[in-house]
Amino acid sequence: MTTHIQDRNTVSPFLTFVIVHSMLFGIDFLLLVIKPVQLAGQDAWTSVLLCSAGIHIVIVLMYSVLNRHQTDLINIHIHLFGKGVGMMLNLLFTAYFLFVSVYQLRLFIELIQVWVFPELHTWSLALGLLFIAYYIIASGFRVIVGICTFSLLNTVLFITIFFMLPYFHLNNLLPAMSHSPKDILSATKELTASYMGIEILLFCYPFIKTPKKSQKWAHFGVLSMTLIYVVEVLFAVITFKPEQLSNEIWPGLTKYKFIQFPFVERFEFIGSSATVLRLFPVICLCIWVSSRIMKFTFSIRQVRVLPFLLGVVFIATCLIPNRIGIDVVQS
Repeated sequence: MTTHIQDRNTVSPFLTFVIVHSMLFGIDFLLLVIKPVQLAGQDAWTSVLLCSAGIHIVIVLMYSVLNRHQTDLINIHIHLFGKGVGMMLNLLFTAYFLFVSVYQLRLFIELIQVWVFPELHTWSLALGLLFIAYYIIASGFRVIVGICTFSLLNTVLFITIFFMLPYFHLNNLLPAMSHSPKDILSATKELTASYMGIEILLFCYPFIKTPKKSQKWAHFGVLSMTLIYVVEVLFAVITFKPEQLSNEIWPGLTKYKFIQFPFVERFEFIGSSATVLRLFPVICLCIWVSSRIMKFTFSIRQVRVLPFLLGVVFIATCLIPNRIGIDVVQS
């Protein structure tokens, strides 16, 4: 059972690194450290390593299934469970990826409303962003992967951590390994949500040239994000106390407040706006997968079902009124 995709619609195996990196570097990355540091304190970095080890095992299992069947999860479901049950399972993934898109989009809009434009209406920004997303998704998978490469630019902003050096409290790292295994495992459980996104490979597999060679790049993608997660957790530990994090909604953006240049007074405007480069890869990949599932389920072209899916995302985003609603969705 093999799915044949024309070469002009496929991407090189090394771009799997970009896909994984962009999916794990979404808007929710800015909220990464709050709960793990509250649970495991200065030992939260060990939870990142434990969670990463588990994700590498999951990738091995995913590729063992994909390499055996040489197709994506859509066809694997139908092959193993029959057309009826297989389609139902596929539709569950459609709902899941649409849910992820709504959450990421509403989180970004709330970020802009808090940091840049407090009076901005949710519907207006959502409409503009989804219009751009339609243009990207309708252009095909290769264009979407090209957009994913822009998320790598956000890693450049990591050098802003060095502006915080005078405010670091290295004593916060001590005493090391003072938390119980239960606390560390609880923090590991909280971190699993940050690694949600690798499942996109289950649907991108046929669109990768010589997909068996892409497994190592998937592992490299997870390794790169693990390094970034560890740095982010350590930054939070030496900058905040655990009780302070409970009052921080966007700890990943707080560091921008301490950056000042003669020509830029409010650098946080740049830092918060630049997160749009993290948003588009996630929502475009998720909605693309949802439209592909709908194509196989209802025998309809992806371009035709795309406006309907974007409409669902738009309505659902507008129905989340404030931060309380976002917290409910997140939980």
